[in-house]
Amino acid sequence: MPGRSSAHADDDAVVSRDRRRPEPTRRSRVLRRIAVVCVALVLLLAGAGALAYSRLQGNVERHDIARFLGGGRPAVGTAAPRGDVGAAGTPASGGEAGTAGVAAPADTEAGKALTILVLGSDSRAGANDDRSGIAGMRADTTILAHVAADRSRVDLVSIPRDTLVDIPPCTLPDGTQTAHRNDMINAAFAIGGQTGDVGAAAACSIRTVEKLTGVFVDDFVVVDFAGFKSVVDALGGVPMYVPEAIDDRRADVKLAPGCQVLNGHDALGFARVRKSVGDGSDISRIGRQQELVAAIAREALGEHLLTRPPALYRFLDATTRTLTTGEEIGRIPVLAGLAYSLRGIDPESIRFATMPFVWAGARVRPSADAEALWVALRDDRPVPAALTGTGAAPTPAPASESASPSAPGLGSPTAPAPSPSAPAAAPPSSTPPPASPSAAPTPVCTK
Repeated sequence: MPGRSSAHADDDAVVSRDRRRPEPTRRSRVLRRIAVVCVALVLLLAGAGALAYSRLQGNVERHDIARFLGGGRPAVGTAAPRGDVGAAGTPASGGEAGTAGVAAPADTEAGKALTILVLGSDSRAGANDDRSGIAGMRADTTILAHVAADRSRVDLVSIPRDTLVDIPPCTLPDGTQTAHRNDMINAAFAIGGQTGDVGAAAACSIRTVEKLTGVFVDDFVVVDFAGFKSVVDALGGVPMYVPEAIDDRRADVKLAPGCQVLNGHDALGFARVRKSVGDGSDISRIGRQQELVAAIAREALGEHLLTRPPALYRFLDATTRTLTTGEEIGRIPVLAGLAYSLRGIDPESIRFATMPFVWAGARVRPSADAEALWVALRDDRPVPAALTGTGAAPTPAPASESASPSAPGLGSPTAPAPSPSAPAAAPPSSTPPPASPSAAPTPVCTK
């Protein structure tokens, strides 16, 4: 699909170093918000009728990629018996009565673990042209999103774009096959997408990730760069802590340190910036992108959005416009049913992790520790705690403290975030360390 590209939603979110369960009141508040967003979606579609449904569905570009995948794939993951009780203590299949007589959406894959490959395509064509001169279809963000069979857990595992892997032969739309090669993992998307077909590009990435991990991939989602800006703007911007000043002409972003609200343009620049910040590696950029994704998620679950149907619709309209998906996961009823099945998930059970790696010159390769991560995904078990996030909990920024000069009215952080930079002579560590009592948490900013 020429002219379509996707957002960088790389990963390194923060997992609490205090493994105790949150206070019951706080946990119930979060769970209520998740339930409200699911019910609000159902009511919005029901109230707006066929027109709203048709528009949202029409926004999503879907591809049937079965002909590109071929045989020799990993075994399908562990599946629980259909009709098992889900995380919220209700039938995982959904379909029970919702609010105001509207039937709750059904989880069409109830009882089955799902692994979805999320790709952020970096095409600079069409609306994504940043005048950088970079051509071609690329996927600089690669995330394996695993949803547990009982819907009690979601693990999101980032694979660095500079990971050297075997890229198997991939089928192109005209039926020809590409040659086997060893290259960075983001090249797989470009190889499969050399004719501009996003489905073929995603299929080549799926074949490559399956060969690397042994994890069966059920479906894919490609998020586009230009749409990413619209999503952030539909939220009215996202509050973000910027640990150090950024002035990068290539990413077209200039930000002062501290708490501030990023609009779509600046959020995209924050996600893209690489060489002028920290150690300049893609590994440090992954951490910033994960924190940005977490900030967007917090904002999307905020009550100011969920209780205002027009704002919710604008957000959903912007979000669905960013998506290119597989044939099944891109259907609105399937998306709504999956979201509703996760309404009772414990917030601590949504985890971000980065593939452990060893350096290979300027590139990286999976380390021996990576296999434990792939085994956990294959067996539908939680990702090992030592491999998740940074081990630090986010700390709210109190409104009583002085505001950042770049964003009047925002609270300043209670503690400085650790710098993502590393000494020039020593590349950053590949495996996040276990939680440490002295680790400085990343502040959470508010509007």
